Amino acid sequence: MSEPKIRILVADDQGVIRMGLAMILDHEPDLTTVAQAGDGEEALRLIDQYDPDVVLMDIRMPVMDGLVATERITAANKAAGRSKPAVLVLTTFDDEAYVLSAVRAGASGFLLKDTDPDLLVSAVRAVHRGDSLVDPASTRVLLERCVELERQIGGTTAAAPAQPDARWAGMLSQLSEREREILVWMARGLSNRDLASKLFVSETTVKTHVSSVLSKLGLSSRVQAVVVAYEAGVVRPGEAEVRWDA
Repeated sequence: MSEPKIRILVADDQGVIRMGLAMILDHEPDLTTVAQAGDGEEALRLIDQYDPDVVLMDIRMPVMDGLVATERITAANKAAGRSKPAVLVLTTFDDEAYVLSAVRAGASGFLLKDTDPDLLVSAVRAVHRGDSLVDPASTRVLLERCVELERQIGGTTAAAPAQPDARWAGMLSQLSEREREILVWMARGLSNRDLASKLFVSETTVKTHVSSVLSKLGLSSRVQAVVVAYEAGVVRPGEAEVRWDA
């Protein structure tokens, strides 16, 4: 018996882009587009109707933009105690504000619309299995912005070392030694599969640890945990490498 296909909803206000994304996704044997939406409000209605596993969400849309829609999806998932649908944000704007806003809203991933089709397909599979990622070009922007925020908070100069954000100290103290280790390796770009191999445990065990880390830190996605790791000084710039796994 074959595995069920990953069900995807595409939300974008441009019909041509929606159709193009759907064609790319439907070409894959394990993916299927179940619905398309032209704005965030319609996307929320269609989620209730079609129960997708992943939502490809444009940021700039009429009626309700993708960031607001993502926030509502995240809130609904949390209230229902579920992890789907995962949101993969798509945009043409390579801007730090959008990257951070998408992460804060609970997106599991961030890609530019002109990304390679193979990378798009890999990203959908990654967020579906519980891994998080951002576009490689945007990763640098995201982490540089986080470092800048640390400097502003700590009152340091560009030449001086950034001070960790004390806001996370109490929450981080709740993590066990293994959970802190998991957080560090997540921030360095390791997927669940990578972590299982490195720590000599099963992927199920890794997922349990990751869920515990996110719960204790009050986060909704792994990519938010990466930001926290940098803001808290658990990982420093230059120590992380984003991995893309098919």
